[in-house]
Parts: sequence; structure tokens; C-alpha cells
Amino acid sequence: MLRKFYYLFLTVALLGGAACSSSDSDDSDPTPPEGETVLVGQISDATTGKGIAGVPVTDGYTFTTTDADGNYRLVANRYCRNVYYVTPANYKVALDPSSKLPLFYSTSTIQRYKENRNDFKLEPLPSVEENFTLVAIGDPQCKTDDDVTRWETETIPDIKSTLKSAQEEGRWTNAYAVTLGDITFDNTVQWDPMKKSMSNMQIGTDYLPIFNCMGNHDHDASQSTPYAAQLNYVQRFGPADYSFNRGKAHIVVMDNVVCTRSTGSTWNYEAGLLDQQYNWLKADLDLVENKADKIIFFCAHIPFRNGGKNTGSNVNEDKHYADVLNLLTQFKEAHIMIGHTHYPQNYIHTKYVCQGGKPVYEHVHGGACGAWWSSNLNVDGAPNGYSIYEIKGNVVDNWVAKSTGRPETYQMRVYDGNATYTGSKEYSYTWTGGGTGAGIKTNGNAALKDCFVVSIWNDDPQNWKVELVQNGVVTPMSRISSNIADMCAVSFFFNECGKTTTTWNKALQHYWYVKAPGGNPSTEKDWVVRATQTIPASGKTNVYEAAAFQTDFSGFAAN
Repeated sequence: MLRKFYYLFLTVALLGGAACSSSDSDDSDPTPPEGETVLVGQISDATTGKGIAGVPVTDGYTFTTTDADGNYRLVANRYCRNVYYVTPANYKVALDPSSKLPLFYSTSTIQRYKENRNDFKLEPLPSVEENFTLVAIGDPQCKTDDDVTRWETETIPDIKSTLKSAQEEGRWTNAYAVTLGDITFDNTVQWDPMKKSMSNMQIGTDYLPIFNCMGNHDHDASQSTPYAAQLNYVQRFGPADYSFNRGKAHIVVMDNVVCTRSTGSTWNYEAGLLDQQYNWLKADLDLVENKADKIIFFCAHIPFRNGGKNTGSNVNEDKHYADVLNLLTQFKEAHIMIGHTHYPQNYIHTKYVCQGGKPVYEHVHGGACGAWWSSNLNVDGAPNGYSIYEIKGNVVDNWVAKSTGRPETYQMRVYDGNATYTGSKEYSYTWTGGGTGAGIKTNGNAALKDCFVVSIWNDDPQNWKVELVQNGVVTPMSRISSNIADMCAVSFFFNECGKTTTTWNKALQHYWYVKAPGGNPSTEKDWVVRATQTIPASGKTNVYEAAAFQTDFSGFAAN
């Protein structure tokens, strides 16, 4: 009874509030309310026909739960577009019969000031998927037909073949995928091709359900309000803020792009959640039982990292940065899944510790498109790709950063710190001195002279160990403490791709180095770089090796 009163109170308190990234000042329908818009229906078991009790149902603003007979009733916010539910762990994710994309929401138009009935039938699982796989895909970001073609002929087949091969070995079963924003790139004509590309994605005898997330470039700048700017996405993929359950995991997907005003072909924006979105998230998590024994994945587009102010690069401190992180610590384990940057970066929120004793772990994923389909590289030199997470019970048991078109073991490049990289425009770059191309100065690091230099794009400062092994002698490598750029990749972008801005020399810290025992890396014999990743919660280790230098631009160019 108290719970019903609490959610009735929230409904009244938030009724008339703004939609995601909108406010009364950008109301797409200024007609004043004339009574209540009511959402009613039943959620039932498709096998037994009986109603399912306790299923959370939302209009995107407030929640109710189904009663003992599976019935729900909710007074809708005036901006409501769909009524939808949180998929229970013991039921299958409902799929659209035509596209096989997730269909957890109503598709009929909400009739304002009337009673709207939407019933949902859920198919039970044979048993709860205690173990499952989550594929995280950063920034497809397709602007042109050629971009869509590369996504369809490179990324999609790689995901399918990788999962199929693994599942034949008994790995990566019960797979689900989520894109992490920027499905399109300020070009609305690509919405339907992108939906088609993700439809009917069959792995063996099953379909891969692909959930989606909005990014800044998915907001239609031709629309006059942020609310209207979401419509292309909502019409094809459903609500922008939603959640679902698998096994002991609660997975939340939210649009954390706060649009401010449209300028030309894109929106100005900041990062974070509006008050009503935060209230929705809190209400959603309040309905998760036994949080201290569960894992949560919070999926959005723009990173949290160390927070920000008035920025679209990190979630702003005044837009519920700390509030969201604190909510996540209620769970045994918490992972934030992010895109946006077009380079990978793992960030550990040491000040926000979960119930299992591990801090919130943020995975910033490089782009599936890399540096906007210009090559096979992200802007830091990491390869195009996606990541695969294996969840067992309430922990991430393992994960891998999967490079498109490369084996799972491809996790690093080894460079000679004394090398010079020169291309067709004769711009030269070195690890120690950097270089200048197209008028852009790229700084080097003198400490890398005579060193093996290793780029490991999925690393972090706490859970990786990197060693040079030569003739049985093991020498630890050090992680660089200052940001540097991949000089080989920078040379490629400026010499061969015609790039002319600082975008193409992104400096990061995912590099390791050690002095060559003989003083000259290129003359060393019988060596291998061994990198060991330890998964924080499971303690499982992955060992990767590389025994040759990347000496040129091999593998960098677009296929």
C-alpha cells in the first residue's frame, strides 16, 4: 500500500513535467490539458494466459506496477509517447515480428485525454538466464550511404561471425546488444537504412536483440524543440529512457544529451540528466529488489569520467553527476557503458564503491565507425570495433575489446620508440619529438627514446600488467603517466588521409614502455610483449602477446 501511495504521489508531483530534453517553453502541443490521459492494460503470460504481477510499467515519467492479475493503470504525463514495461528476468525480450528488434513498448498513438488500452503478452523463458552476453557498440554514426555500407559489410558480419563461432564453443550464449548513441550523423535519411541493418540479425537459430541509445547526432536539428528532435529515434526504436532485466542484471538505457539550441545541422548540448529524467531513474531503481545482490549496467552516450561544467564532453556536475553514481553504488557491481569519444578509455570511479567492494567501472567505447569511417582507426589509433561482456550471475566474468576484422587476441600494437613515420606528404613524426603536419603540432615524449612502446586500447591503470619477455627474462613495463598520441596513426591521418585539424592526434595514456635491454629496440631478438588483464570482480585473467613491431600503416586504411 505504501508503495502504491509513493508512486501515486510521484505521478501527481511530476504530471505536466517536461519530456526528455524538453520543457514547457518548447511544448510541441501548447493546447492546455482537458482532463486525464489514462493508460490501462494487462501484462500476461503468453503460455498460461494469466496476468503477471509486479511488472513495472511507465510512461517515461512515472511508474506503476501490475496488480495480482497483471493489470495496470497509470495517469499519463501530457508528453507521453508510449507506455512500456521493464522486461522481467524470467521472460523473453519481446521482439517485433518484422524486424526482430526489441518491442517492449506500445506502438499505437497515445490518445490524449482518453483511456488508452495496451496489453502485452510475454513469453516465459525455460529458466532465468543467470549467464548472458552483452555486446556494446559505440557510435555507428552513419552519414552517407557508403558509411551504411561499411557498417553493414564490416561491423555487422563481424559481430555475427564472432558470436556464432563462440557459441559453437559454448561461449557468449544468450546474447543481447546495445548501441551507445550516434546511430546516425545529422542525416535523417539514414534512419531507415540503419534500422534495416540491425533488423533480423540471426545468430545460429536465434535472433540477436539490438537495443539502442540516443546520441547527440541522433537529435534532429531541423526540429524546433529538443522534444520533437527525438521523434525519428522514438518512431523506430521506442522510448529513449528505458530498462530491462536479464538474470541478476538490471540494464538501464538513457538519453543523457541535454540539447540547448539548434545551430545549423546539429544541436548545442550539455551532458547529464534533467530533473525529471533523474526522478524517473530513481523510481526505476527503487523497484529493483535485492539490489545489493545484483549488477547494473547504465548505458548512455556521453561519458561521466571526472565530471564537468557547461560541457558536452562529460556529464555536468549540476546535471546529476554524483546523484547517478551514488544510485549505482546500491548494487553489488556497477558498469557504465558509454560511446561518444571515438576512442576507448576505461575510467574507475574510486570514490563510488559498490556493495561488492568494487568501484563503479566506466567503459568508454571507441566507435564502430572509428574516426567517422575514414579508415580502420579511431582518433587515438585504436581499431574500429565493439566490446563483448560475459555476465555470470551478478558479476562481469570477462570481457574483450573486439577489433572489426581482427581476431579476439588482437589487443595491442608494439612500436619502436626510435622509429620515424613519414608518409606521402612527407610529414615526419617520432615518439620522442612528435612532429608537425598541416600546421598541427603533435608533442612527443623524450622518455620513450630507446624504448619498446605498446598501445593497449582496452587497458586501465589498475587491472593490467605488461611485460617484455626475452630469452626467459621478464622485465615489467610502465604505464605512461602523461597523455601521448600514437605517432604512427597521427602520421597516417595527416599524410595519407588529408586531415588538417587537432581531432586527428588524440593523446591518451593507454601506452606502456620499457628500455630495450640492448639500447636499440629494432635490433632486439627473441622478444615478446605479454599483457595480462585481470577482470576486477571475477579475478579471471586474459593473457595477450605480440612479437613484432608495427612499422608502417598496414591495417590502417579503410577496407
